[in-house]
Amino acid sequence: MASSIRQLITVDNTFGGSPPPFTTYLIQTSTDPYAGTGTEPTAASRALTQNERDAIEMVVAPFGSVQWIDDPAEYRTSDLMPTIEGSAILGVGEPTFDDKGALVPVSLWCSGLCGTWFTYRLQQTSEGWQVTGIEGPRAIS
Repeated sequence: MASSIRQLITVDNTFGGSPPPFTTYLIQTSTDPYAGTGTEPTAASRALTQNERDAIEMVVAPFGSVQWIDDPAEYRTSDLMPTIEGSAILGVGEPTFDDKGALVPVSLWCSGLCGTWFTYRLQQTSEGWQVTGIEGPRAIS
């Protein structure tokens, strides 16, 4: 999950790569059932474990302040802007595993016309989980 979030904010942040343009990251405390597709729930939501949260925060913190949020809707204005200027709402879905590695759905929301949802393919290496590409549909707003 952490490797996917790092790739999302540093490479696939909808602004063409590094450095990320956000100053604050609002990260969902539970898995995002809309990560990956943006339109249809892909799995039931569950609270992230403390280990998952720690790993995600460790990769995000060098790029801006981190705030954990329960309900992303509470952090969007009526015109769909984040309530905190310069922020992005991040979500990660439930990983699935197969003989090729793992699939991890992700989401990034930064306004009504700024967001992305897709699924990363990861492989485990001697250095940990590495993103190798994007699989399946990709939604960009």
